[in-house]
Amino acid sequence: MTDAKFFHLYTGPLDVNTYIVINAQSGFVVDPGGNAEDIFAIFKKQKAKVEAILLTHAHFDHIGGVAELCRMASKDENGNENLQNSPAVFLHKDDLEKIGSYKNMGFAMGINPEKFTPDVLLNGGETLKIAGLDVNVIHTPGHSKGSVCYVVGNKIFVGDTLFFMSFGRTDFYDGNAKDLKNSIVNKLFALKGNYTVLPGHGEPTTLDFERVNNPIIEDAPHINAD
Repeated sequence: MTDAKFFHLYTGPLDVNTYIVINAQSGFVVDPGGNAEDIFAIFKKQKAKVEAILLTHAHFDHIGGVAELCRMASKDENGNENLQNSPAVFLHKDDLEKIGSYKNMGFAMGINPEKFTPDVLLNGGETLKIAGLDVNVIHTPGHSKGSVCYVVGNKIFVGDTLFFMSFGRTDFYDGNAKDLKNSIVNKLFALKGNYTVLPGHGEPTTLDFERVNNPIIEDAPHINAD
């Protein structure tokens, strides 16, 4: 992502890390948890099109801004709807059931994000071409059955799978501790080289640091590969 521009902002009721990548005249958003106006303002300032919305999973705090952002991006300069401008929304197929459902965990805070329909349901293993950039999709179930990580250049957008010196909760609907450990140790840590890790909450970290220091490695010998 040498020439791409990278932006970060906190969105939604839980201050999710929302990431924006713009390359030339288009870009994508990772996990718009809310604050659609603030997100769209960045694209307008950069004179760039919102080409895609990439969701790491469908918990309420990561999807709250999707519907509104799609509406904003779909309007032309005169404020008229132009569906050709609508960004494509990407989500893993196993998290589709959470949209508009108590399964997205919003009920605990009395929040039910506006429903939307994903344009592309992922399986994991895809290489997407978005804004002229290669986006590699890794299915990383555990925090959520449909959790994915997106690898773009030397960065990994990991959602709530991996954090600085920590890892995602598995006590939510369809969470699974063994799956999470497998995803981190046998998928993320198994990647060659070092990457900047950009989580859904908290500060960035690196893959090299987490390989050595993350507490999940204590259980690594007990995890079988997929």
